[in-house]
Amino acid sequence: MLKRNRAALAAVLAANAILASCSRHSAEQKTLVIFHHGSPTPAIEATEKAFTAKYPDIKVLREKDDALANMRKVTDLGKNADIVYTDDYSIIPPVMFPKYADFWIRYAHDEMTIAYADNSKYAKEMNGDNWYDILARKDVKWGIADPNAGPDGYFSLGQIMLSNIFYKDDKIFDNLVTANTAITVKREGERYVVDCPENLNPKSSKVLIRPDPETLYPMILAGDLDYAFGYMGSVIGEGPAGIRTVKLPAQVNLSDMSLVSSTYNRVSINLFSDKPERRIGITLGAKANGLTIPLNAQNKEAAANYLKIFLGPIGQNALKGVHITPLDPAETNDLGKVPESLRALLKAAQ
Repeated sequence: MLKRNRAALAAVLAANAILASCSRHSAEQKTLVIFHHGSPTPAIEATEKAFTAKYPDIKVLREKDDALANMRKVTDLGKNADIVYTDDYSIIPPVMFPKYADFWIRYAHDEMTIAYADNSKYAKEMNGDNWYDILARKDVKWGIADPNAGPDGYFSLGQIMLSNIFYKDDKIFDNLVTANTAITVKREGERYVVDCPENLNPKSSKVLIRPDPETLYPMILAGDLDYAFGYMGSVIGEGPAGIRTVKLPAQVNLSDMSLVSSTYNRVSINLFSDKPERRIGITLGAKANGLTIPLNAQNKEAAANYLKIFLGPIGQNALKGVHITPLDPAETNDLGKVPESLRALLKAAQ
């Protein structure tokens, strides 16, 4: 009798253990983890609202950080994410391929701008033709995101470097960047190579470098800063009320895909990393947002269902609301590797 009771108790405990394991597995399957940067946040929020209404049993967890930091959470820290967003689709392959991801989706274009406010020095004079002269004035303070932290910063450097070419003035980059930081540039024929050291070392209070541009915009309104470089989507989507933007020529603002090979590709930017194998050289292209589903994603089906909403009218309209131009259809490097349910929403990138 005692043996039978022990056997029965063991069977119950084993069944409970199996049920607990199943319960934990079920809970894991009902969590969608998203790593994202700032500018598409309104579209991500709109998509999340529609997604949770359709799939109420799935909890969405979001972490917001710089693009490179988000990818390094997967590649270096071993964190699991079901979707990783980046403000530059082209850095997904050098950072995540082939071990952590095997496809990218390019879903939108943005453009570079300069943020300012009515209280910025020389605000009434500021325009797309003279901005570099105003920023060079001794009493003007301006800010930029850290280029080693992600696309916000290195696209801004690219924007300044392209200005040398478009405005036919070889002193613009030197006057604004080289004279005020440890960032250097060398010319190789018709190309320019910008080098970002570990210590960017602003040489004066004129230039402020922060990890991301969203922290710079409030400083403009507070009068601690006059101008800051950033994306149009970031300024409008993340910036406080009262921030204005400067409309820049397409040859400078990285918005025109037709200028990639003839103009944007003339600039390369070398980013520092403490590990030599992680150092990245960026050949400048159009400002295009991207995303991927990592190979270690725990809930790929939910990720695909979420992206069907994000890549559709709900996500696209929210992107337009912050001046980010969605691609319709979005593009991918490999239709065969994206989830089958997403393929009808995509086309092969050229």
